Amino acid sequence: MLARGVGISALLAVATLPAQAEGVGDRAKQAIAEARGKIDAATKAGTGGDAPGLTARAAQTLRVAEENYASGDKEGALLVAQQASREADRAIGVANVNRAEDQAVQQADAAATATAAQEEAAAANARATAAEQSAAIANAQADAIRNAPISAPTSTTSTQRVESSVPGQSHVVRQTTTVAPGPGLTEQKRITTTVTTQPGG
Repeated sequence: MLARGVGISALLAVATLPAQAEGVGDRAKQAIAEARGKIDAATKAGTGGDAPGLTARAAQTLRVAEENYASGDKEGALLVAQQASREADRAIGVANVNRAEDQAVQQADAAATATAAQEEAAAANARATAAEQSAAIANAQADAIRNAPISAPTSTTSTQRVESSVPGQSHVVRQTTTVAPGPGLTEQKRITTTVTTQPGG
């Protein structure tokens, strides 16, 4: 009875070996497909920083897994394919970080450009406002000049008697100053001097 039981157990163990091998093969095939998909995703995720090197390493590891599978080493193919999958995950993570950093830089550049444009627009508006104010002041001054009342000319006469070197004669110097409005808000001054010789007193 004991010998018979041992024989049955041995037969069962031998029968389960192909099933176990088939299960490892399926798992290895699935791991290889999963690693291949992750490597494709890593390739599309980006080419900056360390991502290309990590992706290339994962692809090389995957080729080893495929060779192991083709040679019948299903267990080795499974382990190597899982390693390739982990390397592809790292490549995807690095690519995502690089893409996020690039987006942050682009957003910062766009914000700086928008701020500079707003500041330039504000400066242009300030210049336009200043020009309008200057034009309004100039127009107001021109209107004031045109509308200023015109005052009548004023004259001031001064007379001075000066003794002549000729005995019995003297000179009368009469100086007339006339002030009249000129162009704009300026004044024009004209001085007339008249000298008359008279007998001395």
